[in-house]
Parts: sequence; structure tokens; C-alpha cells
Amino acid sequence: MHNNNNTLLLRAALIYIAATALIIIGVQPIFIGLLAERLQLDLSQQGWVLSSEMSGTLLGSLILPVLGRRLSGRGLYLAAAIAALMLNVLTAALDTLPAPILCRFACCIAAGVLYAGSISGLGRLPGQDRSYGLSLLIQTAVFALYATCMPQLAEQFGNRAAIASLGFWFVLIGVAALFIPAQLLRAAPVRLAQAGGGSALIGRYALLGMLCLQLAIYSLWGFVDQLARERGIDAVDVGWAFGLGILGGLPGGALPSLLGARVSRGPMIGLGSLVVLVSIGMLARYTHDANQLCMALFLMNFGWVLALTYYMGAIATNDPRGTLAPWVSALQLGAAAVAPAFVALQ
Repeated sequence: MHNNNNTLLLRAALIYIAATALIIIGVQPIFIGLLAERLQLDLSQQGWVLSSEMSGTLLGSLILPVLGRRLSGRGLYLAAAIAALMLNVLTAALDTLPAPILCRFACCIAAGVLYAGSISGLGRLPGQDRSYGLSLLIQTAVFALYATCMPQLAEQFGNRAAIASLGFWFVLIGVAALFIPAQLLRAAPVRLAQAGGGSALIGRYALLGMLCLQLAIYSLWGFVDQLARERGIDAVDVGWAFGLGILGGLPGGALPSLLGARVSRGPMIGLGSLVVLVSIGMLARYTHDANQLCMALFLMNFGWVLALTYYMGAIATNDPRGTLAPWVSALQLGAAAVAPAFVALQ
């Protein structure tokens, strides 16, 4: 019974960390809008900040195995949470570039370590599907709540306080880390399935399609707040639109769970991609008030999660040698890093 309770607490801590470590992605457009307003950043400078954040997240996930050899368990999570807390507060205090870019890069390295570590830890516990599903559900709810609250914090207490409030989530992550053992077992993660059968060529095409989807989304995602403000939408209304729009990810994720293998992946990927394309068209021409912005973001998140889920399923089931699956997370984070930099260059 004691071991069961310990495992339950460990699972709960890792689920919470996985759900909130990447909090910046959920509020990135609003965060960048606040930072741009305070530092008077142009579109190119905003792109470099966005790219530095996502590059840091990717690097953090890649260096986790190296860090894990020297620091494992509670110490690693506490160190990363404290670093992210301090760097978030420092971001709010800095006034000129390029210091905030370097600060966001370092902060997101810590966030990437937390996220990759928690995902890896959950993979070593039984019931991975349930753990990951619960983490995604909590993440969607947290993103929606915080996206709604952040503009109101800025209105009540100023931009610095709103930016620094990101550190609050890492305080909670530090508390959750206290329930993680000082030394986690370093056993290999439980294999969820054997390497997929099917055609490796289809798997490669699915990987390429997923990359293109991520590039399309992240070329716009971080800049939506500025787009909305230029069209005269109030910052608080933008926050509400984001909070409600992010909830589109819930039906986007629920549909594959309900339909399962009863439908082929190709049409569902096509449907999700078409919905994303419609949302991009709406953002380009038809978002003149908060309601239209909310609808565009809801459709974008719905199509994004729907297509992404089926892309990942297609990769997993068309990977006979097991060589494509490790690229999924790397390409997702890589696209998030490259797309804003491309916009900045343009």
C-alpha cells in the first residue's frame, strides 16, 4: 500500500510537471505582445524572441540524457524549476535587447528539461496512455485559464508583473518536485508497442506532413496578439479569445479517441489541415472583433490537434525499423523554433 501511494504521488507530480512546464507555449502570443509593448519590439525582433524560446526548449529536451547522468530525480527537477523561476523574473526586469532573448533562451532550456524529464518519467510507469491523456487535458485547461488571466494581470498590475507571473507556475512545479524521489530508477522506458509495420515511405511522408503543419501554425501563432491589437481588439478581449480558442484542442483530441481505427487517417488529416487553412484565412481577413478572433483560434486549435494526432498515429504504424518515432518530438519543437525565425528574416 505504501509503494502504491508513492507511485500515485510520483505519477501525479510528473503529470502536473508535464502539463505546465511548457506554459509559455499556451500564452506565447499574449506574452510576446506584452514584451513587445514594453520593449517596443518590431516584428523581426519578436520573431527572434519566439525562436530563442523554442530553440531553448528543444535544446533542453536534447541535453536531458547528459544532465540525467549527473543529477537524477528530485534534484534535477528542483534545479530546473528554480532556474526557470529566476529567469522569468529576470525577463520582467530587463529593458533592452539582446538580454531578454538570451534570458528567454536559458529559461526555456530549463522548461525543456522539465518537460522531457516528466514525459520520460511517465513512460517508465504503467498506464502511460492514461497518464499522457490526463496531462494533455490538464495542459489545455491551464493554457486556457492563464491565457484569459494574463492580460487582466497586465491591466491591473502592469506588464512587468504579468510577465513575471510566469514564474508562479515554476514555483508550483518546485512543490510538485518534492514528491519525486531523490533518485529515480534509470531503467529503460516501457515499450508501448513493437515497432510499427506498414510502409516506411508512408511514415516518412507523414513525418514531412507533420513538419509542414507545425511550420504553418508556428509561423502565425506567436504573432496573433499583435495582429489583433492592430485591428483594434482590446488586450483583455484578446486574452478571452485565446482562452476560449485554445479549448478547440479538446474536441480535436477527443475525436480520434472516439473514432479510433474506424476511420482512415488520410481523410482526417485532410479535414484537420483544411480547418487550419480556413482559420488562417479568417486570421488574414475576418478577425475584426474578439468573437471572430475566438472562432478563428478555436478552429485552428481543433484542426491542429486533430491533424497532428493522426499524423503521429500514421508515423507510429508505418515505422518498421523504429527509426521515425524519435524524430516526432524533435521536429515538433524544431518547427516551433525555426518558423518564427523565418518570419523574422522576412
